[in-house]
Amino acid sequence: MTRTGQPTVGTGPVASANRRDLAVFLTAKTMSDIGYALDFICLSVFVWERSHSAFATGLLSAALYAGAIAGGRLGHRYGDRWDRRRVMIGADLVRMLMLALLALLPDAAQNWWLYAAVALIGTGRSVFEGTLSAATPVLAGERTQAVNSLLAGLKGVAFLLGMGLATVLVPLIGYRGVFALDAGTYALSALVLTALRLRMREPGAAGAARRDRTGAWPLLVGAGLAMLVVLRGLDAFGSASQHVGLPILGSELRPDAPTFVSGAVWACWAAGLLLAGFVLRPLARRVVERSPMLVFCLATMVMSAGFIGIFWLDGWWPRLLCAVVAGLGDALSEITFKQAMQQLPDDRRGRAFGLGQIVVNSGFMAGLLVTSVALHPGWVPQWVLLLHGVPLLVAAWVAVTAGVRRAPLPAG
Repeated sequence: MTRTGQPTVGTGPVASANRRDLAVFLTAKTMSDIGYALDFICLSVFVWERSHSAFATGLLSAALYAGAIAGGRLGHRYGDRWDRRRVMIGADLVRMLMLALLALLPDAAQNWWLYAAVALIGTGRSVFEGTLSAATPVLAGERTQAVNSLLAGLKGVAFLLGMGLATVLVPLIGYRGVFALDAGTYALSALVLTALRLRMREPGAAGAARRDRTGAWPLLVGAGLAMLVVLRGLDAFGSASQHVGLPILGSELRPDAPTFVSGAVWACWAAGLLLAGFVLRPLARRVVERSPMLVFCLATMVMSAGFIGIFWLDGWWPRLLCAVVAGLGDALSEITFKQAMQQLPDDRRGRAFGLGQIVVNSGFMAGLLVTSVALHPGWVPQWVLLLHGVPLLVAAWVAVTAGVRRAPLPAG
């Protein structure tokens, strides 16, 4: 690897984890992702049923993404120096404790503790995901791209199961039971990480990181990856439009059951994640290896077009097909983003992924705030087109200019 972060030609690194350990770890992580999907659905409904306040429900999302931004800042500042395995165990234990307290506290205490708990859950997820992304090349070696794809596919499985279970478990065991179950998934993940003792950093990388005080942004500019992070932030800003717009669309299409529309769309989106991770990425492996920036741009365009189609096309099947397409693009853009960032040296990846977490979560939070203030229910399709049209056009411009730079000069 060169000092600019460009990969050198040669054999791939040797993985620090064998297939069995990786399988056990990824299974445990999938269980905690199912817990996160349960949180994603149940926490907002829980707040709404307790308060019947749109402000209180919106404040929950603000707390989650504020916590995620704080986690990104921690990763940006310390991610190249801290013990990755211990930090990931700590992130799991923090999330476990927050949810366990939500399950145990009396109703009055739950109401004020909820927002602090959600903020710390967001911090824990941001730290865990950013640290895992930075550690994946050490864990997986030559199988890094396959593990990135597997993580995306398993995320789709987790969201399908978690969102489906949310509708079943709340009537059976109540919100307290769901919070306790979620806490158990994080306890399992922490236990597996403790037992496996996986190596997650190259020898000497932490010492090199302490000597290298270069900021993440100059590092990304020098490695040609800055536009990748900018596009992720623009895409996150645009994604706020469908998060707010889908409940409105549901109330128009199915006034008797508005949540059915959101549930069906997100389920199809999760199916797209699964297909991209397990089918599409393996088919496009060589293209992703050669041109991750180009594939990232095309995937971002596909994702934006899919979300736009949900709101502009008529009929159930075209809308649901667009949701699958959006999930395909979402997963492929995430895989290629990681693939490009993971080409940075091990002693610099933590700060880069930390900055990525800051940009993405700040973009999404800003999009939610702007959308909640500016969006009129009658303008939802136009608003989604505007917010997703911007990253689509920027991604197209980056793809074209990247292609022009890569094109060989004609023989003189």
